[in-house]
Formats: sequence, C-alpha cells, structure tokens
Amino acid sequence: MNHFKSPSDNIQEARHYKSKKNSDIVNFPSIFRREVLSINDNPSLIEAPITIFRILFKVLNDISHDQFNPGNDKQRNQLELFDEDLMSAGNTYARFTFKVTDISSSRDYEGIQRGLEYLENLQRGWHKTNNRQGKVIKSYGGIINNSSISTGKITFLISNYWLEKLLSIPSYNVAYFKMAWKISTTKQMLFFLWLLEIPDKGTKVSYENNIKIKYGYEYTSAQLFGKHVLKPMKATFDKNGNKSFNYSTKGDIINIFPYYTADNPTIQPKTIDNQKITQRLHYWKVRHNLKVKHINSIKKILGLDKNTFILLEKSYKNLISMLRKDNQKATDYKGDAFIILFQECIKTTYQIGAMGQGKLKDAYPIITE
Repeated sequence: MNHFKSPSDNIQEARHYKSKKNSDIVNFPSIFRREVLSINDNPSLIEAPITIFRILFKVLNDISHDQFNPGNDKQRNQLELFDEDLMSAGNTYARFTFKVTDISSSRDYEGIQRGLEYLENLQRGWHKTNNRQGKVIKSYGGIINNSSISTGKITFLISNYWLEKLLSIPSYNVAYFKMAWKISTTKQMLFFLWLLEIPDKGTKVSYENNIKIKYGYEYTSAQLFGKHVLKPMKATFDKNGNKSFNYSTKGDIINIFPYYTADNPTIQPKTIDNQKITQRLHYWKVRHNLKVKHINSIKKILGLDKNTFILLEKSYKNLISMLRKDNQKATDYKGDAFIILFQECIKTTYQIGAMGQGKLKDAYPIITE
C-alpha cells in the first residue's frame, strides 16, 4: 500500500493505542460528524467504502478511556495530559495498531485498504489549532496518515489536530459499536449517525431537496423511497441499533420520528440496563414535555442508585392506573405539573413498599428541585 508521508521529517509519536477490548458502545463526537461526515461539504462520501466507519468506530473504541469533556472539571487532568502529550509541538501524532480481523472478520484486505486510502485523503492538508497556552500547533495530513497493512495487522497515525476532534467531546452521541458492522452501505451509516442527532420531537426533510440528489437515489417519490429504503433500513436499526425511527410521508415531505430500541440480545446486560433507562427517560420527556432540568433531576438520582429505576418504573405505572380511574389523561400533565404529580406517586409507592417502613419511610428519591 502507498504511504503518504508528511512534508516534515520531524514526526513525533506521543501515544500508541494497541487495540483495546471492544466495548458495547462508542461515543461519537457531534462536531466531528458535522465537520467531516457531511454530504453538503463532501459529496464524495456517498461513494466511500463502509470500512471507513469500521475503522473510525474501532479508533473511538480504543481511545474511549481518554475522551474528555473540556467543560467538565472532573476531567481536567485528562485535558491537561492531552495538552502535555500532544499539543506542545507540531507534527505530533498518536499511532494506532490493531488486527485486520478487528475490521473484517473475513480478512477483506482490499476493502480495508480502500478505507485506509479514503481516510488518508479525507480533509488532507495543513491543519492548525491552539493549545492552552495559545501556541499555534500545526500538522499535515488527512484524518489518518502513514497507514500500512501487514499480515494480520493494521497501523496508522492520527495527528494531534484530528485526535483532539475525537477525544474532546463537549457533545456526542452514543452508538452501539457493532452497528458499523451490521450496516452494509455508507448511505445507511450516514443516515444512522444523523439519526442519533435528531431531536426527540422528530424532524421533517424534503425528499427532492435533502435526499434524492445529495444521496443519489432515483425513486420518483418520497413514498417509494420510504417503501424501498426507509422501511428495510428501519428493520435493520430495530434489530441491531440503539436508536431507530418511525416515518411518514406527505407529498415530498418525510417525517422522521426517532426512538430508542428494545433489548438487543448481543449486548451486555449493563449496557442494556443503561439503554432501558435512556429509553424511558426519552419516553417521559416526549410524552410529558419535560425540559432538560427535569431530565437532569431524574438522571441525578439514577446516578446515585440504578436500582431506583425500578421504583420509578413502578411509580409511573401506579400513576397511570390512578389517572385512568379518575378518567384523566396522563398527557394532560406536562413539565412541572407532571414532575410534582410523579414525585407524589414516587413517595406513595416507596412508603407502601418494604424499604419505606420504620425509620426509612422518608428516604424516598426526590426529583423535584
């Protein structure tokens, strides 16, 4: 395979990632997706090999322990260590090494090579950024550099500029790691990553203006596109992903309604439990028009004790039963009104249970501010 050399011989390798055990999820940076994987800015993406996403997912998996939110004081040490290791001089890189079978179980060397070549050329050029001291740091290359394939092994470099894009995650989307291998086309993968960012209330897109020309589809209507593309894609996401969607069409307009998926038998129990919590929070948020402050107050108590989720689930079921007996609709309670009512139901459900007896009767979770 051809090697694309930096114009500078002063290449410094500050870190070496040697293939970490695969996790169930990866944290995909929102800014990286919007800047790098945008059809508007880079139409050639629709022709990119699917292996580029498998390589990127593997990179995100391997750096997961080093990812940080620059605004999180608890992760300040990670930010400082990154700055010290990779942002003190130009042409500083991290090396990645993993097995060919990490990307292709069938050892598709040609497909892997095409993916590496595409990533070497993607966004290729000089890039500069500032470190915390205000010093300008420059690096040259594409998303990856100096890639090579030997028998059973892949290796390449990522510059400090692009590594910062992948490590620094002020906003990100959680994706099941195996999705990059369950999806067979780049168009579907681009849709999946976009879906992860769609707001809970859904969105509308024009088939003619936003999909047909940009993605190279030839279906004559949004309805046919839905039948032949969206319907089978939804089935794939339902079966394998952590997020899927419902859709409807009206004329040229396609309405997309995202939702979190049900249990996936290939995922570890802990990840499934976290996904159930995410799914339920999404349901409450949409159904009762909850704001970020409401969701955060619930997340806070769940972070202290995940078993609290069982109590909240039971309390919500009791709340629904109570409202039905009074011929009331749950959807009539929104925002603060829902939180107040839900809090009362949590208190009642807790106190009639085993934990709510004696001295612990007032130790129920608090979700109100």
